[in-house]
Formats: sequence, C-alpha cells, structure tokens
Amino acid sequence: MNLWSLALTLFGNGSLSNTEEGPQKGTSGGIGTDSGIAVSDERSLKVSAVWACVQYITNSVCSLPLDFYEKTLDGRKELTDHYLVDLFHVSPNSLMKPRDFRKAMTLQLCIWSNAYAEIFWNSKGTRPIAIVPLRPGRMTPYIAGGELVYHYMTDKGVRIYSKKSILHLKGFGTNGIVGLERQSYARQTMGLSVSADVYASKQFAHGGNSGAGYISFDQFLTKEQREQARALYEGFHETAYNKGKARILEGGSKWNETGLNPDTMQMIETRKMQLGEIARYFGVPEILIGAGGTTSSWPASFEQQLLSFLTFTLQDYLDEWESAIKASLLIGSDKRKYFADHDVTGFIKMDSPAKAQLQASWVQNGLKTRNEIRKINNDSPIVGGDDLTVQVNLTPVQDLPKAITN
Repeated sequence: MNLWSLALTLFGNGSLSNTEEGPQKGTSGGIGTDSGIAVSDERSLKVSAVWACVQYITNSVCSLPLDFYEKTLDGRKELTDHYLVDLFHVSPNSLMKPRDFRKAMTLQLCIWSNAYAEIFWNSKGTRPIAIVPLRPGRMTPYIAGGELVYHYMTDKGVRIYSKKSILHLKGFGTNGIVGLERQSYARQTMGLSVSADVYASKQFAHGGNSGAGYISFDQFLTKEQREQARALYEGFHETAYNKGKARILEGGSKWNETGLNPDTMQMIETRKMQLGEIARYFGVPEILIGAGGTTSSWPASFEQQLLSFLTFTLQDYLDEWESAIKASLLIGSDKRKYFADHDVTGFIKMDSPAKAQLQASWVQNGLKTRNEIRKINNDSPIVGGDDLTVQVNLTPVQDLPKAITN
C-alpha cells in the first residue's frame, strides 16, 4: 500500500480496498444448509420463533432509558446539556428519532452480531454531530498497516472508513475485532425450521398428502402404451393436488403414495423442538416465545424468567452499547470523565403491594430518599424529602439512651 492510499485509509476519505490486506470475518462460511434450503437473513425472519426472539430483544433493550453521567467525587451527576444527550435523546440524524436509531442498531446486533453506524464529526473533529446506521452485510473490518479500518461496499465501489468514523457494536468473537455472526452459525437450525414450515405448508395445500408417488399397472406395457401413459399421467398428480381435483386412473393403473405422513415424520414434535433450538441461539427464555414444554423449567416463576432474561441476555447488549459509546463517541480525557448507563429498574414490573414494600424498605433503611422514590413514581418532589432516614429501632444498642433522650 502506497503512502497516498494509506493516508486515505487512515482518514477515512475513501479508496478502493486492497485485496491483499486481511479481512476480519465473523462467519462460519457458506449459506447452504444440510436441509437443502439456503437460508438468508431475511428468510430466517419469516420463521416465527426468530422474529419473536429478535423482537423481544430489540424492544426490551430500547425500552430501557439510556442516560449519561459525569463522574464526580461524590459519585455521579446526570448530564442534561451534552452532545451525547442531543444524539440519543433529541436526534441522532435528520432522518430518525432516537428510538428508531437504537432499534435499527440493536436489531443488527441481534441478527448479525455486528452493527455499524457512520459518525459525522464537527469541523474541528472534537464532537460527533450525527450518527447514521450502515448495512452490516456490506461492511468488512480490515487490519491494514497495523490500523483497524472498515471497508464498506457501495454501488460506486468500496469506501474505506477510519476507526474514528465508525460506531461498531459487536457480539462475542474470537479476535475481539468482529462478532461471530449468529445467523451464519445457526443456519442449520434455521434451515431445518424453514424446511419444516415449507413441508407443513405443502401438506395443507395438498389436503394432508405429500403428493409424491408412482402409478403402477397390472401388466407389462408396450412402448406405445408407455408413451401414452406418460403423456396422460406425468405431472397429473401435482395438478390434481394443486387444483383440488380427483385422480382418474384407467386400464388397471393404480396410484401408490410414497411420501411419509406427518405422524411418521413427527412434524409437530420437530417444529416444537426447533422453537427451543432457536430460543437457545438467541438466549431468550423459551416461555417468552411459547416454546415451554409441559414440564416446569428453571427458573420456575415468570418473574425469575424475566430476571434471567435480563441478566444473561439483555445485559450483554446493554454493556456493549455503553462500552461502544465510550470507545467511539468520546475522545481524550472525556472517556474517563463521562459514561452511559441504562436504567433497568423499570424492566421488572411488580404488583403494587410488592412495589410499595420494596420502596418503603429503601426509605426506612436509608438507601434512597423520599424524593428519589417520588421521582421513580413520577411524582413531584416535596420539601424535606432529600434526607436519608432510618428507623430508630435499628439504632445500635449503645446509642439507644441518646436516641430516647432526643
């Protein structure tokens, strides 16, 4: 790579890619499956279990408030006037609402385990002024000259972005550069599920029969008779099935069914099993997509299922969002000064008595002030509600006389 190409690469001004440089891949290779059906990303979304998993993860992540804070000696201070607040609370770009942007990026991360957005900086390069999602299927991270760059395929060729110009959310991977694409590794499971859907659809279309079979005759045919039979019956069973017609067979001919019936193929059990397989690939509790069996599963209660979903699935998405924002949208000393944090307290919806008991315990044990509780419940603050209080009966034994005197 010459100096001019290297300069274009580092500053992200665009250049044709050098095929000798190594791409960083996150795929398992190939799009075909053993079921004989090639499953594209769009086709997999037509599987109800995939759609449900992607929808639950995306909507759950984007429903959690994303706030920004400044580290202080006393803890942290919420930011209200900062460019991160403008990007994620007001407008990430001229085309999208903040929620639209977060949904698009989270869905990309969920399906492809990678999500990319172009960062537009101000003229001084000191703060981002817009972030626009890119298509992950067109992006390939490269290691070029010891630097990480991004090659993006467009209708005019390959555009090369510097690391500073890309917000990259990634799932877990082997090299730390690109996430392992979930859809690529799950294609066999997806292919089996798609095959089961297609087979079930054809069963219904054919009145519960596969339509596969052959015509037999009770005697040997001459050459002319074979040609006549072929012209008369070839493809006739498919036409009859598709149009709901009855077969008319003559001269001692007999139709023999060769397709396996749904009971033999255990289609219902297969489709149920695939729901669980897909749920495991996405880390979604089976009960959320209607894949729970008749036996109880761990954890037992629905609330525990949601806590498990938050802890083992959603938290990884939240952590990736927060770390990517710090790595890509903050520069210099701001990386140590500011940070993003999701508020997950509203994710678990409790009944009123349990909620009241929990909040009362926070106040009584000095964990939260009354005004903090009122803010959670969308109530206005009250005078004197900013003091932490504890119950007198929790006073240490040696201080009881003093408490009684007071």
